[in-house]
Formats: sequence, structure tokens, C-alpha cells
Amino acid sequence: MAKNTIIVMSDSHGDRGIVEDIKNHYQGRVDAIFHNGDSELPSSDEIWTGIRVVRGNCDYDSGYPDTLVTELDNARIAQTHGHLYGINFSWDRLDLWAQEEDADICLYGHLHRASAWRNGKTVFINPGSVLQPRGEITEKLYAKIEISEALIKVNYYTRDHQPYPSLTQEFER
Repeated sequence: MAKNTIIVMSDSHGDRGIVEDIKNHYQGRVDAIFHNGDSELPSSDEIWTGIRVVRGNCDYDSGYPDTLVTELDNARIAQTHGHLYGINFSWDRLDLWAQEEDADICLYGHLHRASAWRNGKTVFINPGSVLQPRGEITEKLYAKIEISEALIKVNYYTRDHQPYPSLTQEFER
């Protein structure tokens, strides 16, 4: 039974050091690393080697794609920042896009709020912000996601790679 593990970060807003730290901590130890936009770094930066990254509303470099779809052994992952889908106002457009992509997981950012939820077959995951969290959770977070044939488990971690267990969620597939 195949199992994939991925790391997801978002909204680092110019903090190249945290992107590099997370990359160095996990590269070679997980199946993929994702950044959901608003890095404010050049798309040509060598930091992006080995990271799947999309453009956020604060990324003015046209070298970033707006969306990516990644196939892993056991999951189809749709990734976007979220601003182009109006997620501040409604989930409808993001949900429709995830359905069109037949996504098992839809990664997004933009809101700076860590959350994981399901609609239909798709599990939607926002890793929060590694620099500027918003809302009731003030911890700077990223997500580690374990994907098996039976389960999608979402764990959140602090910038110093410590678990933030109160947000852990599991979704049956």
C-alpha cells in the first residue's frame, strides 16, 4: 500500500530563510514540497529547485504559474494561492476547480489561516502562513500531509518544526 508524505507552506512574504529552512529540513525525506504563493521572491530563485510553487497576489513575477496539478502515487493534488478563485467571499469557484481537476487534495493559501476540510471527495488544505498568521491561531505554521490509500492525515508544525497537534485532522478516503 503506497504512502506519500508532502510538506506544504504558504505566504512567506519575503522570508526566504524560512523557505530554505523548511526545504533543507525535509528535502529527500518527503515525496514533495509545495509553496502556495505569496513568497515575494523571484521565480528564478534557486530556492525553488525541488519545490512546487504557484503565484500569489503579492507575487508580481510572471514566471510563476497560477495553478499546478501534481500526480503522486495515490493522490491527485491541485494547488493554487486562492485569490483568483475569490476565496475571501465564497468557496464555490475553488470547489468547482478542484472538481474539474478531479483532485483528491486541493492546496491553497491567501487567507493566512491554517485549516483542513472536505467537500465531496476533495480535502482542502491551507497550511496557514509561515510569517503572518491571521485569525484565532497566531502560530506561524506549515503542514505535513500523509497520504495513504485509506487516509489523508494533516499535521501542522511550527517554524522550528515542532508539532502543533490541536489542528491535526484525518480524512478517510
